[in-house]
Amino acid sequence: MNTEKKYFEKIAERGQLIVISGPSGVGKRTVIAEYMKEHPNAMKCTSVTTREPHPNEVDGKDYHFISHLEFERLIRSQQMLEYAYYNRNGYGTLRKAVEDAREAGRNVILSVDVTGAMKVRALCPDATLIFIMPPTWDELEERIKSRNTEHPDVIAERLMIAQEEILCAGQYDYILINDTIENTVRRLGQIIHGNRYSKSSMKKFLESYIESELHSELADEVLSL
Repeated sequence: MNTEKKYFEKIAERGQLIVISGPSGVGKRTVIAEYMKEHPNAMKCTSVTTREPHPNEVDGKDYHFISHLEFERLIRSQQMLEYAYYNRNGYGTLRKAVEDAREAGRNVILSVDVTGAMKVRALCPDATLIFIMPPTWDELEERIKSRNTEHPDVIAERLMIAQEEILCAGQYDYILINDTIENTVRRLGQIIHGNRYSKSSMKKFLESYIESELHSELADEVLSL
């Protein structure tokens, strides 16, 4: 490889957007946390929310705590990449925060529900959508029921939502079965590493390569598209 060639500096210089979904209790949070320990280039964008901070939560670190009025303004001005309401409070991801991180070469990981994932895909077609599934339904049901702090009606609702989400798994690019945390983290890493050389990640490299190496009317025509 000739290191003097400037276009080699453009190999996968733009960060990826990885969207992860899965039913409650499947272990998404643990998988993401373990992956990020091993890959410091990955990051989670701090979400905005209209709810009150919990004890020990820090504004700007755990969440950006904003008013309902400001939340609605962000939606109307199309500054939200995705958003949802839970228990009358809004939660969302700012588009600019994601774009700034990707332009800086950081891989951004979002953990959102199915609806949020579809919103992200509509606005960012190059996002990679990954669905995490439990090995068996019985195992997921046991995990959800083991949360003794929840009312039986809440557990029944979570199980119903989980079924609906699993039925949507076919809309994702990849499906990971969370048999063990170690295996799932390894598979997630393989997906993200492979995507580093996808056509969307290599777009700027290819344009620079064509401009530098291919001198023809056809090359000029391709670059102008």
